[in-house]
Amino acid sequence: MKALSSLGICAAALFSISVAAQDAANFPSKPLTLVMPYLPGSTSDRLARVFQDGLTQELKQTVLVDYKPGASGMIANSYVIKSGADGHVFSFTAATAAILPAFKKDMPYDLLKDMSPVSLMLKDTYVLVVPPSLPVNTYEEYVAYARANPGAINWSTVGAGGALHLSGEWLAKAIGAKFTFVHYKGSATAEVDLLAGRIQSSPKGLASALPIIRSGKVKAIAVLTADRTALLPGLRTVAEMGVPGFEHPGWIAILGSGATPPAIVAKLSAALGRAVKLPKAMQLWESVAVNPVGSTPEEFRQVLTREMAHWKKFVDENNIKAEDE
Repeated sequence: MKALSSLGICAAALFSISVAAQDAANFPSKPLTLVMPYLPGSTSDRLARVFQDGLTQELKQTVLVDYKPGASGMIANSYVIKSGADGHVFSFTAATAAILPAFKKDMPYDLLKDMSPVSLMLKDTYVLVVPPSLPVNTYEEYVAYARANPGAINWSTVGAGGALHLSGEWLAKAIGAKFTFVHYKGSATAEVDLLAGRIQSSPKGLASALPIIRSGKVKAIAVLTADRTALLPGLRTVAEMGVPGFEHPGWIAILGSGATPPAIVAKLSAALGRAVKLPKAMQLWESVAVNPVGSTPEEFRQVLTREMAHWKKFVDENNIKAEDE
């Protein structure tokens, strides 16, 4: 009887593997849906449209965009989790996904269990800029000034608990300084105050920073992300200048339902990896100064695991509060 039972279990397992393989071979069998946590017309929406076009080309299937903004992406992700296990519904997400669990004790899902990391698609370059009125011209001078004038440097964010805020908190702690964080509702207002000299530090994506750097309206002090950029030759990273491992979280990625079979996740990931590097897509990435990646699911899972652990530890140790706390 035990032998028969074991044979039955093996047969069921083989059948499940066979069905999963067949599902992956037939994927996609219907239109796909990319769920957006942002409003139509946003910068993120523009990026998502490139994914949409590229994926349509790669998978020869219609890709729809469904907007479910709000709750820092939790509405969109919850919808994807409930969408089923066939891999046809997936969400656009950003680095804030790895930060949110550090603040939200009542998350409606576990990011690494209830969702499947599909692919890290893009990495942005962020630079630290200061107004001409700040009496520093190098990162070393900036650090010395910040230490000598506790609280005198206003650092702009677009919300407490977000990536711009936490990278500032990390830098301040690492260099032994104190910043005054000013939380704006949008980047446009923050830039007005930066150009007027009311803000002394602003972390900015490279695409929006380049025009005001080249015009002399601001000074670029350092690269906040992991790698230097050829667009600002000679500008070093914070990690190179005394804070090993420092990296502002600036990336865009794709998540699926955690119930999706790995073979389907792998197929979708491979298609996205090709789509993000199509010639038309590469033209846009160059124009907005972002770097295409197209990682494997496991590579993206490692990024999420590492960043979630880092931010949880950092937020707890430094008692940092989010906007709604």
